[in-house]
Amino acid sequence: MGVACGPRSRHYAPGALEDSRRSDEVTSERILNGVWPNLRSRSANIISLSRVSDNGGRPIVLEPNVRNPDPLKITYIIAQGEDRLDDMSPFQGFGRSWGSTLWALRLLAVAPASILERSWPLDGLIAQRMGGANSLAWLPLMVSALEQLALDELGFVTVVLSGSDAIAKRVDAWCAAQPRPVLHVRHGEIADEDAAIAFCDIALREHISAVLEAHGAELSEPRRAAAMVGLEQWMRRERVPLAVSFGYHNLSTPNEMVFERADRLIETEERFVGSSEEEYDEFVVESVQAVLDLRDEIGFRDFNRLYLPRPGLILTEPAFYRPAYARTRGDREITTKPMLDTLRRLQQQKGLWNTIESAQITALMEDPKAGMLLGARQEELAIQTYGVGLMAAQTCSAVMRLRPAVNHVFPTLSRYARNIRAVGEPRGQVARLKTPRLFDDLQRELAAAVGAARIELIMGYRGAIKIVADAPIELLPIGDLPLAMRHDTSRINATPGNLMMGELVGRMSATLSPAELCKVLVISGFAENDRLRNLMARALETIAPDLVGRVEHVFIRARSRGELVAALNASEATILIFDGHGVAGGNDGIGGIIVGKEQVNVWELRGEARIPPIVILSACDTQGLDAPNHATVGNGFIAAGAVTVLATMLPVGGVDGAVFIARLLYRLAVFLPAFMSARLRSVDWCEVVAGMLRMVLASETTDGIVADPAASAEIKRRANMDINSGDPDWYAKLLTNVQEVTALEEGVVRRKARAIMARSEAIRYIQLGSPEAITIDDGGIAGQFFPPGSARLPA
Repeated sequence: MGVACGPRSRHYAPGALEDSRRSDEVTSERILNGVWPNLRSRSANIISLSRVSDNGGRPIVLEPNVRNPDPLKITYIIAQGEDRLDDMSPFQGFGRSWGSTLWALRLLAVAPASILERSWPLDGLIAQRMGGANSLAWLPLMVSALEQLALDELGFVTVVLSGSDAIAKRVDAWCAAQPRPVLHVRHGEIADEDAAIAFCDIALREHISAVLEAHGAELSEPRRAAAMVGLEQWMRRERVPLAVSFGYHNLSTPNEMVFERADRLIETEERFVGSSEEEYDEFVVESVQAVLDLRDEIGFRDFNRLYLPRPGLILTEPAFYRPAYARTRGDREITTKPMLDTLRRLQQQKGLWNTIESAQITALMEDPKAGMLLGARQEELAIQTYGVGLMAAQTCSAVMRLRPAVNHVFPTLSRYARNIRAVGEPRGQVARLKTPRLFDDLQRELAAAVGAARIELIMGYRGAIKIVADAPIELLPIGDLPLAMRHDTSRINATPGNLMMGELVGRMSATLSPAELCKVLVISGFAENDRLRNLMARALETIAPDLVGRVEHVFIRARSRGELVAALNASEATILIFDGHGVAGGNDGIGGIIVGKEQVNVWELRGEARIPPIVILSACDTQGLDAPNHATVGNGFIAAGAVTVLATMLPVGGVDGAVFIARLLYRLAVFLPAFMSARLRSVDWCEVVAGMLRMVLASETTDGIVADPAASAEIKRRANMDINSGDPDWYAKLLTNVQEVTALEEGVVRRKARAIMARSEAIRYIQLGSPEAITIDDGGIAGQFFPPGSARLPA
């Protein structure tokens, strides 16, 4: 098929970068192997799309059962090449095929998610999207994996997008063998936004019409009738002009994609080029505010009590593999001075506004290796930009690009982390006195790296926040609280890049009843002689009477990797709690968990063990602030199949960790039924955990200042009420109540509370993946919108 280009040509595929991938040249990967000789050897088995490797060393991208249960959804497949584990992009770990399929991500930003979508009123549709409904069913899939699938495993209507002639030929052969027509779109056929919109208006509709005409009888009569109405009413929407304009730039590209999917017309002027860091800050904030204004304009509907708002603000910053920030002299036989100069500029970049001397530009342009290195990084930035943009476009969320400076806080992070670990040593009392100062240093550095303009916008924002970055933005100070204590937050890590892209695909919302959610498997990995071995069991015993009939939990002791795998495969639990020791990074740099006396690499569990959708790690440093690289336990469980992981950024106390788990299960047993009984709205897993962590901080603060047990209990009761009701001022009210009871001066209370926060267990946890995709409803909310039997058409 072919679609003519529109008058405004905005090319999405970085074709100029393709020359850098020629096999007869020295690749940037080979150059960087000379710079960081241990980088690939230590982590080659986890730089892929984070799936188990087959015998050829290629990552298996997807499990075979990928079909969407709704046949009126359109399935989009981005067919990719056989990207080997040792041929990922040098700084961030993307498969090489992404560079030739960036245009496909821009196309998907305007593509309809279903046959029915173009017949629906736009504002209501966007409100549904803001609640996570009607999201795209799209997947990056190796062409070899595609060849192993039958069309019925994908969907009734399937569109495949390919990025090279070699892959296109294999896709054509696969399409020819399928029982229904497949629409195949090749690289170069859609070059800009206008062409993408024309494709959806004409070519896609015609394809769906042909499939329905020839194969409509395969659908149930109600679905076929609904599909025919959808085609008849398929609208070519007139795009609404925006009051603001954008100067086409990577910083605003994700928000442009949001507006494109919302059928807004962007009047793009000449490309934005700022003359100061402040101008770049202003440009970023303006584009974010424009999307937030659109969300306010659309507003939420009554059905958003069921389709809960997804995070409306995404904070993102690309990153390098951790070892790639290390200064190096390089291998003189492979590297050149301009190449190393370029590398160091990339490593040291802290702002979005950068200057370079004319002599350096000349040297860079004349040195092919320097140009290759810069081109490789530019391509990585484009991949993350478009990936985040497509995720944001599906939920009409604003994307705020941060500054590279956030990736330079790790030395300060490391000092803070070492201090926390030292508290348990003989010198712990001295270390404990230093903790508040080191925490203050860390927060000041984060605040300076993010910038006042962005923080001011975040201060005024109300709603959940998604982080797509490696830096611990959760600790960014927003008023008196770290970001994760003020807002419900979850994150997708920027490295490895392929794991990030797999997570950016997004998760379809899964609504569970409390009974389905509250199936818990607790696995203890402690050895028989470990002093922490019985803490969790005792903590669970204390709340056992409250769990009866509400939380179904099984406690198992695993003494080896084999017993761990067996316990996982024998369970149908929704929640896995691992109680044991974590390892930030062994000799190979890969984080692990200790089971008995064995160190287990959880990255290798993919395909071998059933991983529940929710994983809670009651173990130290499972997503360590100062982990040696991206190969953490938390990332590993995400790669192995978890939807969300509650991981730890620092060591957690044995007693404190056990009490936290007991309190969380008690929250499931008591809070969820009470919340559901109000019949006001459903609740998502992200806010369940975020509320629990706030209550932990409230308890720690109160217990650390208030001596009177009765007064302390009353203050904590009030704080829990404020937190569970969603009061944004809960912390200020907590400090006021503490001050009134203790009669201490306000400044004294704040200083004491600040010191407690710096040492708090609550700020050591981090939510990975997509906890917001798991919604809890006992049927009371859904029943208000869907009478029994009418929620779904028969398949």
